Amino acid sequence: MSGSGDPRAIGPGSVGPRRVLFGLLDADGWGWAGVRSVLWTLVIILMLGYIPDRAYYLTVSPTVELGLNMASLVNICPAENEGLPCPAPAGALIPWKSATEADLPGDGVDGSLLQAGSHVYYIGGTSGEPRLATTDVAVAALDAAGLSAWAAGTPLPEARAHAGVAFFAGKAYVIGGASDTAPATASVYVGTPDVTTGLITAWERLDALELPAARSGAAVTVVSDGIVVLGGEGTDRSPSTTVWKAKLGPNGELEPWATFMELPEPRSFAAAALVGDSIYVWGGDSASGPAAEVLRGDIAVAPAVGESHSAPVVNPDQGDAEIGTIYRWDGGPQEGNLPTPRDGAALWSANGTLYVAGGTIDGTATSSVLWAAPVAATGVTKWTSVELSNLPADGARVGASSVVIGGHVLLLGGADASGAYSAGALSAATSPKAPVFRVGLFGLTVPGLALQGEVGQQIGFLSAAGAWTLNFVIMLGAAVAYGQRERFRAWVGAKLGRKGASAR
Repeated sequence: MSGSGDPRAIGPGSVGPRRVLFGLLDADGWGWAGVRSVLWTLVIILMLGYIPDRAYYLTVSPTVELGLNMASLVNICPAENEGLPCPAPAGALIPWKSATEADLPGDGVDGSLLQAGSHVYYIGGTSGEPRLATTDVAVAALDAAGLSAWAAGTPLPEARAHAGVAFFAGKAYVIGGASDTAPATASVYVGTPDVTTGLITAWERLDALELPAARSGAAVTVVSDGIVVLGGEGTDRSPSTTVWKAKLGPNGELEPWATFMELPEPRSFAAAALVGDSIYVWGGDSASGPAAEVLRGDIAVAPAVGESHSAPVVNPDQGDAEIGTIYRWDGGPQEGNLPTPRDGAALWSANGTLYVAGGTIDGTATSSVLWAAPVAATGVTKWTSVELSNLPADGARVGASSVVIGGHVLLLGGADASGAYSAGALSAATSPKAPVFRVGLFGLTVPGLALQGEVGQQIGFLSAAGAWTLNFVIMLGAAVAYGQRERFRAWVGAKLGRKGASAR
């Protein structure tokens, strides 16, 4: 039997253990100690990690995320987006504008656009009546202000139209194309920019790099170790399924073309782009006319480097396929195809997104612009359109050429809705800005100073260091006050008491 001296006895005047956190935990127990340790760890991370990090980005970035901005309720976008939905859909283009300084000197029909170093070239094309391939090459310089006026460049040794072009390993390549006497050729010309002027002053025919067969209107894309040519028309003017690759050799020159797995269907005048570890082919013509299906070719990649002696391959489906080859073609889901086939559309890719602009639908010129962003797991699943990203109402283009220069895409040449040839140029920005202010459930986005260059970076470091130092001093003061709680309370009480006395 317990007496009154038992420390566990609860009687008059006795006090039980102090409870905290709505009575859930003992104030002197391990549970509350654990909660406090977690809270203090989070405070330390916030004061000495998160806040200095935000101070840096508040200096160098145009916007800064504070907290976790989930389910944003308020969005305010910059005026530069010119009325696009806020936030702008991924891939949307800032409305097109006329770029008169980029107007081509000729008709701008059936030629090929290529950026090579600090210059843009419009290579070949057709002119006259009847229209015949030409040797003409126009060149414009790139500078901070954009594209300069076009000037006559070094002509090709032979006339070419609908040639494939690529800039790889410091050299420009003109691949195949139609001549003034043949619907398709197998020749390959190379031009090397001058080290002083950056201009291509000579075109050399590479007999060792001649295509296995004549091609015109082939899709060309650059991969990490070479150039890939897909489809195109032969001398019979029929779309083909051939896929060839010229690999960069150890001597720095391209090796002869090797045959890859063929396209699942014939394709000509299409576009091709490398996105991730896959080559996408879209647009153009199939054997039955304008094509809607988007084709995806998966490339065999090297096994990932792991800690074990044998790391698994990235995709087990590639089996023992040679690294760098296409081991599978997949048409992808039905909803990933173009909603409607188009003839003569401008095709390009930017920021991992595929674009289709203009062309004709059932013989009628259109100004609509579509885009799709492929993902590794599913490929292309849908095409998006925003009215403000369409070509101007009076700017429908058929057979135009396109080139991406920095954060802009240029659309040049082609024919207007009436069928008249137009050398005019249109320009659109490919990267709408993110909202400058957002309010979400657990955070917000605020404007930053956006100080650019090394000066901005150094000021950002100073801001982060200043925030860290201030927070460290505050935490040090809090630690001293907590360690001397009784004296701190007395000091605060004395200060408050004196203020109260002076007030009376």
